Amino acid sequence: MTTIDAPRGWRLGAPGGVPIHLSATWPILVIVIVVSFGPQVARAVPGLGALGAYVVAAVYAGLLMVSVLAHEGAHAAGARAMGARVGYIVIDGFGGHTTYEASRLTPARSALIAVVGPLANGALAAAGWFLLPLLPEGVPRLLGIAFVLTNGIVGAFNLVPGHPLDGGHLLDALVWQVTGRRDLGMLVSGWAGRLVVVALVGWLVVAPLLAGDRPSFLILAWTGLIGAMLWSGASQAVRTGRDMGAYHRIDLPSVMSPVLVVHEQDSLDVVARRVEETRSRTGLTPVVLVESDEGVGLLAGVDEGTPAGTPAGRFTDPLPPGWSVDVDTMPSVAAIVDHMHARSVSMVVLRRGEEPVGAVTASAVRAALTRAGAAS
Repeated sequence: MTTIDAPRGWRLGAPGGVPIHLSATWPILVIVIVVSFGPQVARAVPGLGALGAYVVAAVYAGLLMVSVLAHEGAHAAGARAMGARVGYIVIDGFGGHTTYEASRLTPARSALIAVVGPLANGALAAAGWFLLPLLPEGVPRLLGIAFVLTNGIVGAFNLVPGHPLDGGHLLDALVWQVTGRRDLGMLVSGWAGRLVVVALVGWLVVAPLLAGDRPSFLILAWTGLIGAMLWSGASQAVRTGRDMGAYHRIDLPSVMSPVLVVHEQDSLDVVARRVEETRSRTGLTPVVLVESDEGVGLLAGVDEGTPAGTPAGRFTDPLPPGWSVDVDTMPSVAAIVDHMHARSVSMVVLRRGEEPVGAVTASAVRAALTRAGAAS
């Protein structure tokens, strides 16, 4: 079955059951770090030589990954502690992000999940600061200082109140708590994130130009990359807020398709007849699940011209974890969409006990949101 928001890159493992993926954009960040940090190392420790300086810069990139993993791992642990199911962690060229199911969180719990990431970086910075006097002069001390500064800056910067930064999630939780509207919290934090980008560009680029200085290429590149990332995340928050505002205009039955369960030995002509009977009765095309001794799969991809007597089991795709949930735990469209993103599935079968109630697809939700006047 096709998934949504599936992470791309390399899977590093799944400690505690949470998959960690290294995005293909991470090597780009490593190259930028090595190219920009290497000459600084060469000037600080002249005896290393050019090659040694770039090796040290690469080691620093590794330490940065440790910091990002600590930050995102704290979010994942916090989400689990607050009762949210965690999807995965991605380490990418802009740092990283953690997906988790947030539909049943309260504003306070959402804020706690957000704040533990910067706190983890603060703890690493504090630990590094206390260990600095124990590190030998030269490369170890230089890496230690860089580690402390990086974690301090990352922790503090993430507390800036604007999406997609953790401070934006805190602002979202505050507005949500005060107004009782999560959609308004997302809209406010998203627009605040856009203002953060404007302020960043003004501080690092416009102000120096007005003062007669010319920002270096490195400053311009970093400002462009970080600004683009922040603007994209802030805009996504604005779109999500608008979508959330439309959710209350969507009732669950309007996005549910009927579910038809067949056996793997049932022939395709029998399945087609049952599909037509369901369509005539409900006016909707059902999602067809195929039962077998190995479990349940999704009927998909039947080749044109296939003999009608072919067993349905020949055209069954496996279903990923999270494809089926109890309908009583997913009372709203917003909760189902959040589950889809957290588990990277594009279809969810709702059941009551062992009996399927209906299926909700990402495409059906998108169509309903469009009809309800959502921006995306």
